[in-house]
Amino acid sequence: MTSKEQFDRQAPHYNAQWNQWSEKGLRWLLDHAHCTSKDRLLDVATGTGFTALAFAPLVAEVVGLDVSEGMLNRARAQAAAVPNVTFEQGAAEEMPFPDASFDVMTCRVAPHHFLSLPKFLAEAHRVLRPGGRLLITDSSVPDDAPDIDAWQNKVELLRDPSHNRNYSPKEWQSNVERAGLHVEKVDRCDESVPITLNDWLEKSGCTGSAEEAVRRMFAEAPEAVRREFSIHALPDGDTAFQWMRVVLAATKPNRFPSSPPP
Repeated sequence: MTSKEQFDRQAPHYNAQWNQWSEKGLRWLLDHAHCTSKDRLLDVATGTGFTALAFAPLVAEVVGLDVSEGMLNRARAQAAAVPNVTFEQGAAEEMPFPDASFDVMTCRVAPHHFLSLPKFLAEAHRVLRPGGRLLITDSSVPDDAPDIDAWQNKVELLRDPSHNRNYSPKEWQSNVERAGLHVEKVDRCDESVPITLNDWLEKSGCTGSAEEAVRRMFAEAPEAVRREFSIHALPDGDTAFQWMRVVLAATKPNRFPSSPPP
């Protein structure tokens, strides 16, 4: 299943609870973007526009990009009264914008769906102006923990066939640097609100044998996995957990560096 198909299907369920599950990451983006009132900002994989709308009061213009027309329809409805926000359909790996079009780019809890992280980052480098800023938050896995990495990415793929990969902080840093961007900060920023398994499965439309396999993996998760993701049973029979999140701030170098002093 493609990301477009999956998120067209998820659009009716994409509500404030999704936003709550990644709200701390949004605050981090807002705090580290250093926006000005003259900036033009691109929010990649904007979904229903939560991030785009949060940045709208801080900048001159926001463009939200998403592959899913279902998500964009909901985003346009939510932004109907916000004059400096528009939305366009397109893929993160092939953005429909000219070179050097934006001062700031954000992407929140979406890159793990991208078919090619290097292509997304190459496009980020292309459409950012010299000195432009890239801000990322996404689900992640610990550095140097292959068993936890494998468990988490397997359960994500079972639950959502459009999942590609959650990357570790080290993987993020190396990929961003290879794209020609300068990493200013990469850190861990786990959310304070736990995810509940029943809602998480329902929102993705995960049913049948896939649902059974996901529930079994959580029930039988190794102790290291349970500790890392705070997996625990709730009194009502549900299960709560907290995915690891990575946050990253990077800049595109200026085209013409300043001359060395005489």
